[in-house]
Amino acid sequence: MATCTLILDKRIKLKKESYNLSIRVIDGKNQLYLNISKMTEAQYVKIFVKKEMEIRMVEFRKNCQEQVAKVEKIISELRTFDRNLIKKLFFGKDEEVNQKDPKLTLKLNDLFTIYCDENGHLSIRTKIHIKQSKNVFTREYNDLTIMEITPEFLKKIERKRLQEGVSISSINSNFRDLRTVINYFMKKKNILPAHYFYPFGKGGYSICEYFPKKQVFTNDEISKIINLDEFESSDEEFARDIWELLYRCNGINFADLLRLRWDQRKGNCFVFFRKKTENTRKKMRQEIVVPINQKVENIISKVGDKNSPFLLGFLKDGYTDENFDYMNRKIRKNVNKSLKQISERLNLSITLQLKTARDSYATVLRRNGVSIDLISEMLTHSNTTVTKHYLDSLDTETVFKVNDKLI
Repeated sequence: MATCTLILDKRIKLKKESYNLSIRVIDGKNQLYLNISKMTEAQYVKIFVKKEMEIRMVEFRKNCQEQVAKVEKIISELRTFDRNLIKKLFFGKDEEVNQKDPKLTLKLNDLFTIYCDENGHLSIRTKIHIKQSKNVFTREYNDLTIMEITPEFLKKIERKRLQEGVSISSINSNFRDLRTVINYFMKKKNILPAHYFYPFGKGGYSICEYFPKKQVFTNDEISKIINLDEFESSDEEFARDIWELLYRCNGINFADLLRLRWDQRKGNCFVFFRKKTENTRKKMRQEIVVPINQKVENIISKVGDKNSPFLLGFLKDGYTDENFDYMNRKIRKNVNKSLKQISERLNLSITLQLKTARDSYATVLRRNGVSIDLISEMLTHSNTTVTKHYLDSLDTETVFKVNDKLI
């Protein structure tokens, strides 16, 4: 009579120190190995030897035992030992799934591509970032499958990228993209086999919350930038004006200024929605209200294009996402180049860039005693917790002030 046993098949060592988790079928002289997952020896010990009681491990053991029972049932119904027929009957369900949609495979390369294709709401920049994340995981292993993504594999990737000098925030953003893709195919598409071992969450790999400290300009440096009246070119003056306009307009992002329209002016305010959240906050979209005081009016009169429906005049009605992304990157690059020249001439403590306008706006408000609730509303953060993390990340200056009090 045939026996079916769940084992870690250590005959062949796979990538990333893992082995096949297999159901070994022995019927007299006949042997058959049915691979149902991949894991390291350390994982196997935790799950099947020590039998740790975390919910995900308990569920995984249960799924594996169900797979063993499935093989035993198949064999009991066969008159003779037929390895090909056993494989066909055992893996039949997964084959049926792929027959319904031949595009779907378990290769990470394919899953990332399909995820972007099937989610039309994603912005161009988001798709580019997801593609970059895919390359992080598949650069060395082009045929890497989702079954090979283990907590140990993710930790190895993290260590390697840290050694290469990649920031924690960049590493985390790549892992979030991977988690999003896995969740999509596990929960929405439901193509992953029942014995799939989810690599994130409790007992797996945890993506840490990381809020890096940023250096910010002093009030004197911000005054130097705003009061600068000698420029080496018209490009420099335009760049400084754009930076000041972002700073005075609630610290909005350049993408929002680029697509800002004259008809979004309502009396003495501009009223519009933030581009960054237009696809992520469908139910609770919050308007940005930018007061147009005399200083803002003066800058608009310098950089505004009255012959265009758009304030800056770089876009045309009917622009595509591709047009916008190209124009956004092109103008940002040119403006930041000029801002860098200004920062070197003024000997600023950090490099002047478009993105520092938002940091400067939030910092100046905080230095002047404005409450976190109000700052949160002006920045259109989803809640004050986000604002607190944002302000804390800007607070390197306070760290220096505290230690300056030492004798």
